[in-house]
Amino acid sequence: MERRSKNKLLNVRFHACCVLFNILIVGGLGLVLVKAFQLQVIERALWVDRARAQVQTTSRVHSYRGSIYDRQGRLLSFSVPQSSLYADGEQVENPRKIACLLSGVLGEPEDSIEKKLARSRQFIWLKRHLTDQEAAAIAKLNHCGLNLTCETKRFYPYRQVGGQVLGFVGLDGTGLEGVEKGFDHILKENSVAVGQLRDGVRKNLWMKSSLPPEPGESLGVRLTIDALVQYLAECELEKAVQKYRARAGEVVVMDARTSEILAMAHYPFFDPNLPDKNNPELWRNRIITDSFEPGSTFKVFLISAAMQENVVKAKDRVFCENGKYKLARHTINDVHPYGWLTIAEVVKFSSNIAASKVALQLGNERYFRYIQGFGFGSLTGVHLPGEVKGIVRHYRKWRPIDLAVAGFGQSIGVTALQLNTAIAVLANGGEYIPPLIARAIVDAEGQVVESFDPRPLRRVIHEKTAEQIRAMMHSVTQEGGTGVNAAPEGYTAAGKTGTAQVMDPVSGRYASNRYTSLFTGFIPADNPRLVMTVVIHEPKGAIYGGVVAAPVFRDIAAKALPYLGVLPSTDEPVPAQGFRVTQAKPPAAPGGTPRDAGKKSSEPPAGGRTRAVKSSNSVALPAGPVQVQAGPVAGGPAAAEKYSLTREKQNLGLY
Repeated sequence: MERRSKNKLLNVRFHACCVLFNILIVGGLGLVLVKAFQLQVIERALWVDRARAQVQTTSRVHSYRGSIYDRQGRLLSFSVPQSSLYADGEQVENPRKIACLLSGVLGEPEDSIEKKLARSRQFIWLKRHLTDQEAAAIAKLNHCGLNLTCETKRFYPYRQVGGQVLGFVGLDGTGLEGVEKGFDHILKENSVAVGQLRDGVRKNLWMKSSLPPEPGESLGVRLTIDALVQYLAECELEKAVQKYRARAGEVVVMDARTSEILAMAHYPFFDPNLPDKNNPELWRNRIITDSFEPGSTFKVFLISAAMQENVVKAKDRVFCENGKYKLARHTINDVHPYGWLTIAEVVKFSSNIAASKVALQLGNERYFRYIQGFGFGSLTGVHLPGEVKGIVRHYRKWRPIDLAVAGFGQSIGVTALQLNTAIAVLANGGEYIPPLIARAIVDAEGQVVESFDPRPLRRVIHEKTAEQIRAMMHSVTQEGGTGVNAAPEGYTAAGKTGTAQVMDPVSGRYASNRYTSLFTGFIPADNPRLVMTVVIHEPKGAIYGGVVAAPVFRDIAAKALPYLGVLPSTDEPVPAQGFRVTQAKPPAAPGGTPRDAGKKSSEPPAGGRTRAVKSSNSVALPAGPVQVQAGPVAGGPAAAEKYSLTREKQNLGLY
């Protein structure tokens, strides 16, 4: 009995242990399943990311600064690889010895190099952008603590051609001036992320069949500038500035149809390969940063506004007071006395008195509205840094004398780009099209990523009014006008001369011996292709825009138009033969005060009173500061001024 009870107790214990063991097994399996569900379903994303982080990594492939091209695809600016030298100050054992070796290689003082090496820093720049010879010599030294790294340096193959327009970059590759700064957000260096694998010791592995990516080029910019037109403009500008010993000069050339800037020339020149950062007078783009009084060139905008408002008509006559006109306590003068002139003759002979009368008749508010419509007093919107608005006071602050002198370009400040863009309004039929400096954004292969199309912003005057003004401007370059020197042989030209006095910043009055000579216009006159403005600052020996600036317009147009496919007309009249025109020394100008407003801002005309020259080849020319010397000149002016297209193309490398 006892034995049976004992066996029964053992069986109960055994079954209890089995049940307990089964419970433990099932519970354990349940826990495994729960944990597996948590890892595989609930926390799957977390553990997948951790796994990828252990075997996958991202490396960045740097791209160097993008290139700048002209409208024809010529490279104007690009980056080249160059080595730079740095040192690890903690690894340099003998700074004096290394400084002695590096001084001969780098061409720098030994004490300066030793002072840098004495610093206990892990990274010390010694010299950036080494030449290939310097980099090879340093590599041969093989000193501990000296290291070479690869950087890029900006290179400008055309040197000073368009230097102020292109600008330059700093040592770190950031644009500091010109196009380099204006489009820095597009051109700047950046990097591209590339996925790779890595092993247990964290070494990167490239497991793809293709080669790993190499450093590439960032996006570039294709400008509207034409390198050849830019070169032509700079050459002719240099000749004029040196001939008249002027302080400086600028030329703007634009496409009359689209307002695309073909050239922005400055003199003195600036080579961005050797930027003189301490002399902003050289690298500043004065075409957009400097204001000047436009002088008589402003009369075409006054007449445009007056005709658009039906204040005057082309055949209306204005009495020019025989050279002197008193307005309150002030006196407005013309260089030559005139009686009655039609509106067309006012533009042709450039009468200040007539312009002031038209301005007074037009009124403050209307004239100011058209000044703004032509773009003066506001930014043109060109993508270049440093542009100024010019100087245009609000019309409510104008006195009658202010309105009168504003009619012939005094008391107003404009930039060369503003003036050229406003003339383009007359050339294209009355619409204001903002100037363009960039045609497109391109990739490293030159394919267009984004293009910039010219679009009219507003209509300033009616097309009929613009046509009438163009005819008046054409007469300026014809016989008797102030701009006869602006028309190249075989082409018709239209424009306006200007000679503006320069304000003395010390005395606050117009200087008696400082002038700005201007010519602005378009060519051909009947179907404008180029709009051009020439500004010569403070010339000596001659001051009038028709003498100093107009020949620059002529010479640039004579060479640029055939290059652009605009051939000369065979039926254009040839200038008269057998005489030559020389510029007489102008009389000394009196001090410029408000009482003498406009005394030297009008141009010497080739019309008005005439005097006969007794010679078999004589012609009737106006009196004034133009002397006519009778007698034949070898071949006459036509032969002396004739331009040989074939020879010029050979000189420019087009053949």
